[in-house]
Amino acid sequence: MKSLLLRTFFSLAIVGGLLALRFTTPTVQGGLVRVQQTAMGTVWKIEVVDHGRTAEARRAISEAYSELERIEAMMSEWRPESPISKVDAAAGQHAVDVPEELRAMLVRSIRYSEQTQGTFDVTWRGMGNIWHFDEDFVPPTAAEVEAARRNIDYRAIQINGNSIYLPEGKNIGLGGIAKGYGVNRAVEVLVKAGFPDCLVDGGGDVKVSGTHNGEPWRLGIQHPRAEHGTLLGVVRLSNRALVTSGDYERFRMVDGVRYHHIIDPRTGWPANASTSVSVLSDDAEQGVVLAKAIFILGAEKGLELARAEGVEALVIDPAGRQHATEGFSRVFASN
Repeated sequence: MKSLLLRTFFSLAIVGGLLALRFTTPTVQGGLVRVQQTAMGTVWKIEVVDHGRTAEARRAISEAYSELERIEAMMSEWRPESPISKVDAAAGQHAVDVPEELRAMLVRSIRYSEQTQGTFDVTWRGMGNIWHFDEDFVPPTAAEVEAARRNIDYRAIQINGNSIYLPEGKNIGLGGIAKGYGVNRAVEVLVKAGFPDCLVDGGGDVKVSGTHNGEPWRLGIQHPRAEHGTLLGVVRLSNRALVTSGDYERFRMVDGVRYHHIIDPRTGWPANASTSVSVLSDDAEQGVVLAKAIFILGAEKGLELARAEGVEALVIDPAGRQHATEGFSRVFASN
């Protein structure tokens, strides 16, 4: 799971925390229809300015969630019947034909890996269950991590038309990209249905379209070392995506060391160059990928990557210092 969950009070979305929720009936307030529901292993929230067409807005939101279900059925490695699970199950045995949509995502994933110096790699799942953050958490040994890390290599993915082959020991996990793609698609569904003023939040991967009653949408960024709901500041956006990754989302402390879920594929260990990274992009999928990559690279190299890829970014380093691109600073009001 990536990341964060935004909690919205209709005008301000706050980054942070997890919410135990499967589905809520539509809530209507001030011309805004909101529905929260679980999908892709996390809680989603969709908000639509209904412009007096509440029933139609509800139907559009339902269609957006149906699209998320379709994507999950294709791309979730946790569903044995999904095409990506069949690719994983056939590793070292034979190639598997997949839908063109999935093939295109894998092609993009390889390109992202090249652009991010290998800090994004969909073959991360080859590490197996080395890192888990339940109540029985025990840090793996260096030998265990190194043995598992050898299974990570995006260059091992073989694509021939719509046929995908993985060597033995390799495994693909799309959790670091599919959610961003789902955010994009849900927004597209809502806009096509006639609701251009909307917000889609996939567990903290957020994209907004249009405005909220004529004003930019307001998204709050969680402070990485403070109580949930304590903000670093607020970003005002229209027609863009904001994604935040932090080391406070899923972690365990052992002997004063924070072990968290953002793993550097190059080392197999949790990255330690950042505590939080927020990326502002036109594309939620790109934002999801780059937020993790920039987190791993740290402020100096991470902001170089952000500028090279045409996105804006805010990096909080381990000392709590803020580092931002010029464009991020222009839209970010810190507390």
